[in-house]
Amino acid sequence: MHKVPWICIFIPAILLLEVAGTSIETREISYYLNEKVEFDPDIPSPEEILGYQVGEWHVRHDQLVDYMKQLAESSERVQIEEIGRTYEQRPLLMLTISSPTNLENLETIRSNHLKLSQPENQSSLSLDEMPVVVNLGYSVHGNESSGSNASLIIAYYLAAAKGPEIEDLLDKSIILLDPSLNPDGLSRFSHWANMHRGKNPVGDSIHREHREAWPGGRTNHYWFDLNRDWLLLQHPESKARIRKFHEWKPNVLTDFHEMGTDSTFFFQPGVPERRHPLTPDQNVELTQMIAEMHADILDPLGILYYSQERFDDFYYGKGSTYPDVNGSIGILFEQASSRGHLQESVHGELDFPFTIRNQCLTSLSTLKAARKHRITLLRYQRDFYQASENLAENAPVKAYIFGSENQPDTLFHLLEILFFHQIQVQKTSRNFAVDDHLFPLGFSYLLDLNQPQFRLIQALFEKRTEFPDNIFYDVSTWTLPTAMGIPFAELKIVPEDLSGKQVTSNPFPKGSVEIAEDSYAYVFDWNHFYAPRALNRLLEKDVFAKVATRPFKARTKTGTSNFPLGSIVIPKGFQGDNLKRIPEILETISLEDGIVIESVISGLTPEGIDLGSPNLKTIQRPRPLMMIGSGVSAYEAGEVWHLLDYRMDMNLVMVEMDDFTNLDLHHYTHLIFVSGSYGTISQKEVDRIKSWIRRGGVLIATRTAVNWAADKEISNVKMVKPEKEKTESQKNDAPTENYSYIQHEKIEDAKIISGAIVNVNLDITHPIAYGYADRQLPVFRNSRILMKLSDNPYSTVARYADETLFSGYIHDDFLPKFKGSASIIVDKIGKGTVISMVDNPNFRGIWLGTSKLFLNAVFFGSIVESTEVRK
Repeated sequence: MHKVPWICIFIPAILLLEVAGTSIETREISYYLNEKVEFDPDIPSPEEILGYQVGEWHVRHDQLVDYMKQLAESSERVQIEEIGRTYEQRPLLMLTISSPTNLENLETIRSNHLKLSQPENQSSLSLDEMPVVVNLGYSVHGNESSGSNASLIIAYYLAAAKGPEIEDLLDKSIILLDPSLNPDGLSRFSHWANMHRGKNPVGDSIHREHREAWPGGRTNHYWFDLNRDWLLLQHPESKARIRKFHEWKPNVLTDFHEMGTDSTFFFQPGVPERRHPLTPDQNVELTQMIAEMHADILDPLGILYYSQERFDDFYYGKGSTYPDVNGSIGILFEQASSRGHLQESVHGELDFPFTIRNQCLTSLSTLKAARKHRITLLRYQRDFYQASENLAENAPVKAYIFGSENQPDTLFHLLEILFFHQIQVQKTSRNFAVDDHLFPLGFSYLLDLNQPQFRLIQALFEKRTEFPDNIFYDVSTWTLPTAMGIPFAELKIVPEDLSGKQVTSNPFPKGSVEIAEDSYAYVFDWNHFYAPRALNRLLEKDVFAKVATRPFKARTKTGTSNFPLGSIVIPKGFQGDNLKRIPEILETISLEDGIVIESVISGLTPEGIDLGSPNLKTIQRPRPLMMIGSGVSAYEAGEVWHLLDYRMDMNLVMVEMDDFTNLDLHHYTHLIFVSGSYGTISQKEVDRIKSWIRRGGVLIATRTAVNWAADKEISNVKMVKPEKEKTESQKNDAPTENYSYIQHEKIEDAKIISGAIVNVNLDITHPIAYGYADRQLPVFRNSRILMKLSDNPYSTVARYADETLFSGYIHDDFLPKFKGSASIIVDKIGKGTVISMVDNPNFRGIWLGTSKLFLNAVFFGSIVESTEVRK
């Protein structure tokens, strides 16, 4: 343990020299490694390929790829492969580095290593000669680029260094090196930093180099934080790295980041009380053992650092925590950022080479620690998986059952995630009911907890409301099937006849359509997740479509079918020349969207509305526009962009707020405002928005944008105001509670809602709730914003349930405030609609269970009718 006393003022002599340089000067390789190393002259150094020394410029991703490929061509210690591609088609690389002998026998070594996670195969293993596997991952946040630049040095060192120490390290290790976890973000940031680098470095934090243009380089192409996607797997970068992770199951995985310029350097362990209860105690002990090696390499240089503060190990969706639930040791590193080439800090001028060096040094200390504790790390992984059987036997929950006949497409995506995580899934062998909920045969699955991934299954499916500590660096819960809208249940006893065959494949569900010349109309229901994509295909081709605002039965080619609220009707009449296009579009929908489309033979129905009813509303093609730019949440804007563009194949116009003034709003049907600050929109423009709404426009506001729309009287929403400060007389009448100054963070941070799941009661007859069958719906909540129930009793689409908390942590003082407040309110204003969603329905792209609410707002917002209450 390396701890500093509470009150301790000190100035290491070396620190005066080593905190940072005063200019961007060329640093030799020895600076980054803190030692003189002899290198193989036949293997090119970074400088020989780049044309400059590491640290002088921010490496571009194409340069990084070029260097790594040339390194692999010239060194017998390096193999390289492309493991995937980003959205922008940049290659995702993985270098495998070891001794030539190990690389010749790599598949045998890998096969034996995987047996550590297979209890049935562990008895034949000998750990004495088995290499330790270390995965070095750099710069998952693209604008934290010291990691990717450090990867150049580390790769060169491992490929070209000479001497007995490096040869022993490579002989006893398999090193997986990922030089850029986020190529698209790195490319944005390197371009920004380099284009603003002058001959003379400028360290002033206000300088343009240090103030990236929105959205910055942190995120991937769709503006998602890839360091929250290790569990959720919504992006190609994440899928590629998780596939590679499970090909090897490394013993140690590193995750190199940056933090505020005035910070120092952090390495794990994190706050001891804030690790997930499923993480074994020994994991923390081994992390601390490795941490001692970091201290040993940093101490002689007088580099300031800390551990066991601020950062936690709770959410398993991060690069430093996902390994913890997979028998590995995940390690987070956070380096004070120069966010460019040079920046002033409280510790003096911080230059880019200095930030790179700390990442290099702790890369080396990690490798040396893994080599030193090789047997211990291998034994830990073996024992981690060996314990799964005992843990499963003693666990009160023996299995999870999940499934949905109405959502085969969402079920497909859930299974896809489970398979990526190496979780074994079985089909159920019969219908099975739990608490009056039927899990139907053919659409239901069983997760037996008695399998190697016992801990990971629990982490994905558990509902947790009690915690050892109530402060969270990220979300406090992430119940996967709930987020995706898939019903599931815990089984404490598993009937012997319930388990069916193990699932070995997961094809996308098939739809169907019967094209008939004598059909009157085609109909499909709105339950499927991709029903909006199907509808959009039709509207894009100018096909006339209607939505049922009342249920009905209709005669079809195969009998009589029930069609619920929200069903889409494509009448053959009124289609004109588009009629001949319809069969081809419907075939595409059935094949690519998995939709079952029925052929109705008459407009006269045996029950409910007829197909010419005024309760079938014509749907106009949405032409949505979203406000983006400085002050707007890039995460939430990216979630909307990803949902509409990537998932639903829709066009979304995105406009910077500076361009709003010159915008002709009549070209657009919807305005989308996600969380952000919209203070730059003038009152004149606000009035223009109001006029546009009255003439039929639909405005969708989420989270903090709800506040803005209410404040500007764009909506009729009334916010629940924070409690006012007590008067002096009130304070005197009430007992005063005193706290110690040092308790401030613990007490106040516990009031933050970092991410919980709450229940709402949903009006499933409202167009915004079409496609939902259950009136109670779990939603994601990560704010303290509350709306009052609407004065119009028909306008509150979702209100918080009496039993509000589903899973996660919310402070006891705040929970009662949900009573009498709304999650979704829809106001009819003139001919238009304002839809206020105080919770984020699209969180991290995984909340498929609530993103249908947002899609309904897009497709059905314009059909909402006035519900004025008569006096």
